[in-house]
Amino acid sequence: MILNSQDIVEGWLSGYDVDNLVTDDINEINIYNNWCTNYDMPKINAKLPDESDNIVSKNTSVDNWNMPNEYKILDIEQYLYTKVCEELQMAPSDFVNNSSKWIRVEEELDLFTQRSMIPVLKFLVYLVDICEENDVVLGVGRGSSVASYVLYLLGIHHIDSIKYNLNIKEFLK
Repeated sequence: MILNSQDIVEGWLSGYDVDNLVTDDINEINIYNNWCTNYDMPKINAKLPDESDNIVSKNTSVDNWNMPNEYKILDIEQYLYTKVCEELQMAPSDFVNNSSKWIRVEEELDLFTQRSMIPVLKFLVYLVDICEENDVVLGVGRGSSVASYVLYLLGIHHIDSIKYNLNIKEFLK
């Protein structure tokens, strides 16, 4: 996976192991590594992507996924907009785009987009629909996935991360 350089630096500052990671921009990493040199601290070992690092990106094309076309072309933002309206129990015409729930959805969608994970969200919509059609119960929530309000709206888990003030960055570390 190719990570945002800011996320790598934040992880490093938080004490996480950030060695041998692939980043989209090495410049910010180099700034911190220069700082580390001045203070005799260990450097961040990150690199720009090469062909082998792009395998994930190539395989995230929904064209290669076994799901109906209606899910492949799904407008995930519109889908989530409808889900937020349902959550707030209001008609889409009455919805105000500056609600904290919609702001959270937009924040998470930006993070999912940066990580090329929008196709995964589309697949999860399909997965949840198939589970509901076949009376398969999805879990309450497990691990860091409960920090995602988008996954809550999709029905992957039943923990409202806004209600419990869970930070999305816990999920996307």
